Amino acid sequence: MSKQNLARILKAARYDMRNLLYPFLYPSYFLQGIFLFNGNRILRHPSARFEKHGGRVQFGCFWDLWRSKGGIVLHENACLRTRGNVVIGDGVIIEVHAGASLEIGPETFINPNSRILAHESIRIGAECAVAWDVQIMDGDRHFFLRPEGGRTKNTAAIQIEDHVWIGARSVILKGTRIEKGAVIGAGSVVSGRVAAGTVVAGNPAGQIREGVNWEK
Repeated sequence: MSKQNLARILKAARYDMRNLLYPFLYPSYFLQGIFLFNGNRILRHPSARFEKHGGRVQFGCFWDLWRSKGGIVLHENACLRTRGNVVIGDGVIIEVHAGASLEIGPETFINPNSRILAHESIRIGAECAVAWDVQIMDGDRHFFLRPEGGRTKNTAAIQIEDHVWIGARSVILKGTRIEKGAVIGAGSVVSGRVAAGTVVAGNPAGQIREGVNWEK
Protein backbone atom coordinates (compact mmCIF):
# COMPACT_ATOMS: atom_id res chain seq x y z
CA MET A 1 0.00 0.00 0.00
CA SER A 2 1.40 3.39 -0.94
CA LYS A 3 1.94 6.09 1.70
CA GLN A 4 -0.71 8.26 0.03
CA ASN A 5 -3.31 5.49 0.12
CA LEU A 6 -2.46 4.64 3.73
CA ALA A 7 -2.82 8.31 4.72
CA ARG A 8 -6.20 8.44 2.97
CA ILE A 9 -7.44 5.33 4.81
CA LEU A 10 -6.26 6.67 8.19
CA LYS A 11 -7.96 10.01 7.58
CA ALA A 12 -11.18 8.16 6.72
CA ALA A 13 -10.85 6.02 9.86
CA ARG A 14 -10.61 9.11 12.08
CA TYR A 15 -13.97 10.16 10.65
CA ASP A 16 -15.58 6.71 10.94
CA MET A 17 -13.74 3.62 12.20
CA ARG A 18 -15.74 1.42 9.81
CA ASN A 19 -13.71 2.91 6.97
CA LEU A 20 -10.78 0.75 8.14
CA LEU A 21 -12.65 -2.21 6.64
CA TYR A 22 -12.81 -0.62 3.19
CA PRO A 23 -9.69 -2.29 1.65
CA PHE A 24 -11.03 -5.71 2.72
CA LEU A 25 -14.64 -5.13 1.62
CA TYR A 26 -13.75 -3.76 -1.82
CA PRO A 27 -10.22 -4.97 -2.63
CA SER A 28 -10.60 -4.76 -6.42
CA TYR A 29 -11.75 -1.14 -6.28
CA PHE A 30 -9.09 -0.27 -3.71
CA LEU A 31 -6.33 -1.62 -5.95
CA GLN A 32 -7.67 0.49 -8.83
CA GLY A 33 -7.60 3.68 -6.76
CA ILE A 34 -11.38 3.82 -6.25
CA PHE A 35 -12.17 4.70 -2.62
CA LEU A 36 -15.64 4.01 -1.18
CA PHE A 37 -16.00 5.61 2.26
CA ASN A 38 -18.81 6.15 4.78
CA GLY A 39 -21.07 3.39 3.50
CA ASN A 40 -21.27 4.63 -0.09
CA ARG A 41 -21.18 1.72 -2.51
CA ILE A 42 -21.30 0.55 -6.13
CA LEU A 43 -23.81 -1.88 -7.63
CA ARG A 44 -22.65 -3.05 -11.04
CA HIS A 45 -24.16 -5.44 -13.59
CA PRO A 46 -21.56 -7.99 -14.80
CA SER A 47 -21.65 -6.46 -18.30
CA ALA A 48 -21.25 -2.84 -17.06
CA ARG A 49 -17.90 -1.05 -17.20
CA PHE A 50 -16.23 1.34 -14.77
CA GLU A 51 -13.31 2.81 -16.71
CA LYS A 52 -10.91 4.86 -14.61
CA HIS A 53 -8.26 6.71 -16.63
CA GLY A 54 -5.57 7.87 -14.22
CA GLY A 55 -5.89 9.61 -10.87
CA ARG A 56 -8.22 8.40 -8.14
CA VAL A 57 -11.95 8.36 -7.48
CA GLN A 58 -13.06 9.13 -3.93
CA PHE A 59 -16.70 8.53 -3.01
CA GLY A 60 -17.36 9.97 0.45
CA CYS A 61 -16.00 13.01 2.29
CA PHE A 62 -15.31 13.79 5.93
CA TRP A 63 -17.74 16.57 6.79
CA ASP A 64 -19.73 16.03 9.98
CA LEU A 65 -22.76 17.81 8.47
CA TRP A 66 -23.15 15.13 5.78
CA ARG A 67 -23.80 11.56 6.88
CA SER A 68 -26.17 10.24 4.19
CA LYS A 69 -25.16 7.22 2.16
CA GLY A 70 -25.17 7.22 -1.61
CA GLY A 71 -24.46 4.79 -4.38
CA ILE A 72 -23.48 4.18 -7.98
CA VAL A 73 -25.71 1.83 -9.97
CA LEU A 74 -24.48 0.59 -13.34
CA HIS A 75 -27.04 -1.36 -15.35
CA GLU A 76 -26.51 -3.80 -18.22
CA ASN A 77 -23.84 -2.59 -20.69
CA ALA A 78 -23.63 0.79 -18.93
CA CYS A 79 -20.34 2.67 -18.84
CA LEU A 80 -19.00 5.05 -16.18
CA ARG A 81 -15.76 6.71 -17.25
CA THR A 82 -13.61 8.96 -15.05
CA ARG A 83 -10.44 10.86 -15.91
CA GLY A 84 -7.94 12.03 -13.32
CA ASN A 85 -8.96 12.81 -9.75
CA VAL A 86 -12.71 12.89 -9.09
CA VAL A 87 -14.39 13.45 -5.70
CA ILE A 88 -18.02 12.51 -5.07
CA GLY A 89 -19.70 13.64 -1.85
CA ASP A 90 -21.76 11.55 0.54
CA GLY A 91 -25.34 10.81 -0.41
CA VAL A 92 -24.80 11.26 -4.15
CA ILE A 93 -26.85 8.89 -6.33
CA ILE A 94 -25.44 8.04 -9.76
CA GLU A 95 -27.44 5.71 -11.98
CA VAL A 96 -26.34 4.77 -15.50
CA HIS A 97 -29.08 2.87 -17.28
CA ALA A 98 -28.69 0.02 -19.75
CA GLY A 99 -26.47 0.99 -22.68
CA ALA A 100 -25.98 4.55 -21.41
CA SER A 101 -22.73 6.33 -20.53
CA LEU A 102 -21.50 8.88 -18.02
CA GLU A 103 -18.11 10.58 -18.18
CA ILE A 104 -16.63 12.77 -15.43
CA GLY A 105 -13.48 14.80 -16.08
CA PRO A 106 -10.43 15.44 -13.87
CA GLU A 107 -10.57 17.65 -10.77
CA THR A 108 -14.36 17.69 -10.80
CA PHE A 109 -16.15 17.72 -7.44
CA ILE A 110 -19.76 16.58 -6.99
CA ASN A 111 -21.15 17.78 -3.67
CA PRO A 112 -23.36 15.74 -1.32
CA ASN A 113 -26.89 14.60 -2.10
CA SER A 114 -26.78 15.35 -5.82
CA ARG A 115 -28.34 13.03 -8.42
CA ILE A 116 -27.00 12.09 -11.85
CA LEU A 117 -29.28 9.85 -13.92
CA ALA A 118 -27.99 8.83 -17.35
CA HIS A 119 -30.38 7.17 -19.80
CA GLU A 120 -28.38 8.02 -22.93
CA SER A 121 -25.20 10.06 -22.44
CA ILE A 122 -23.95 12.62 -19.91
CA ARG A 123 -20.51 14.19 -20.12
CA ILE A 124 -19.13 16.39 -17.33
CA GLY A 125 -15.83 18.07 -18.17
CA ALA A 126 -12.72 18.92 -16.18
CA GLU A 127 -12.56 21.19 -13.12
CA CYS A 128 -16.32 21.42 -12.70
CA ALA A 129 -17.97 22.29 -9.38
CA VAL A 130 -21.37 20.69 -8.83
CA ALA A 131 -23.00 21.99 -5.64
CA TRP A 132 -25.27 20.01 -3.29
CA ASP A 133 -28.74 18.76 -4.25
CA VAL A 134 -28.13 19.23 -7.99
CA GLN A 135 -30.15 17.03 -10.37
CA ILE A 136 -28.66 16.12 -13.78
CA MET A 137 -31.00 13.97 -15.90
CA ASP A 138 -30.82 13.25 -19.63
CA GLY A 139 -34.24 11.60 -19.67
CA ASP A 140 -37.78 12.34 -18.53
CA ARG A 141 -38.45 8.79 -17.23
CA HIS A 142 -42.01 9.15 -18.58
CA PHE A 143 -43.27 9.69 -22.14
CA PHE A 144 -45.40 12.21 -24.01
CA LEU A 145 -47.75 10.57 -26.52
CA ARG A 146 -48.08 11.67 -30.16
CA PRO A 147 -51.58 12.56 -31.40
CA GLU A 148 -51.20 9.98 -34.16
CA GLY A 149 -50.10 7.38 -31.63
CA GLY A 150 -46.83 6.18 -30.18
CA ARG A 151 -44.36 7.79 -27.82
CA THR A 152 -42.04 10.74 -28.31
CA LYS A 153 -38.32 10.29 -27.59
CA ASN A 154 -37.73 11.05 -23.92
CA THR A 155 -33.92 11.22 -23.80
CA ALA A 156 -31.25 13.58 -25.17
CA ALA A 157 -27.56 13.77 -24.31
CA ILE A 158 -26.22 16.34 -21.83
CA GLN A 159 -22.81 17.97 -22.30
CA ILE A 160 -21.24 20.02 -19.52
CA GLU A 161 -17.94 21.44 -20.71
CA ASP A 162 -14.82 22.23 -18.63
CA HIS A 163 -14.79 24.60 -15.65
CA VAL A 164 -18.55 24.88 -15.16
CA TRP A 165 -20.05 25.86 -11.78
CA ILE A 166 -23.54 24.54 -11.04
CA GLY A 167 -25.24 26.13 -8.04
CA ALA A 168 -27.14 24.28 -5.32
CA ARG A 169 -30.51 22.69 -6.10
CA SER A 170 -30.27 23.34 -9.81
CA VAL A 171 -31.86 20.96 -12.30
CA ILE A 172 -30.13 20.18 -15.61
CA LEU A 173 -32.59 18.72 -18.11
CA LYS A 174 -32.14 16.50 -21.16
CA GLY A 175 -30.48 17.99 -24.24
CA THR A 176 -28.64 20.70 -22.28
CA ARG A 177 -25.21 21.94 -23.36
CA ILE A 178 -23.36 24.14 -20.87
CA GLU A 179 -20.26 25.66 -22.45
CA LYS A 180 -16.88 26.28 -20.87
CA GLY A 181 -16.67 28.57 -17.84
CA ALA A 182 -20.42 29.09 -17.46
CA VAL A 183 -22.10 29.51 -14.07
CA ILE A 184 -25.56 28.20 -13.18
CA GLY A 185 -27.26 30.14 -10.38
CA ALA A 186 -28.69 28.23 -7.41
CA GLY A 187 -32.15 26.79 -7.91
CA SER A 188 -32.12 27.13 -11.70
CA VAL A 189 -33.89 24.85 -14.17
CA VAL A 190 -31.71 24.59 -17.27
CA SER A 191 -32.37 23.28 -20.76
CA GLY A 192 -30.89 24.06 -24.16
CA ARG A 193 -27.59 25.89 -24.68
CA VAL A 194 -25.76 27.97 -22.07
CA ALA A 195 -23.05 30.12 -23.69
CA ALA A 196 -19.44 30.06 -22.50
CA GLY A 197 -18.53 32.51 -19.75
CA THR A 198 -22.11 33.48 -18.91
CA VAL A 199 -24.24 33.31 -15.76
CA VAL A 200 -27.78 32.00 -16.04
CA ALA A 201 -30.41 31.76 -13.30
CA GLY A 202 -34.11 31.20 -12.77
CA ASN A 203 -36.87 28.85 -13.88
CA PRO A 204 -36.54 28.61 -16.78
CA ALA A 205 -32.92 29.75 -16.60
CA GLY A 206 -32.04 32.91 -18.50
CA GLN A 207 -28.78 34.80 -18.99
CA ILE A 208 -28.08 37.51 -16.41
CA ARG A 209 -24.34 38.16 -16.96
CA GLU A 210 -21.68 37.54 -19.55
CA GLY A 211 -17.89 37.62 -19.78
CA VAL A 212 -17.42 36.12 -16.30
CA ASN A 213 -14.44 34.26 -14.87
CA TRP A 214 -14.47 32.24 -11.68
CA GLU A 215 -12.27 29.92 -9.62
CA LYS A 216 -12.77 27.27 -6.97
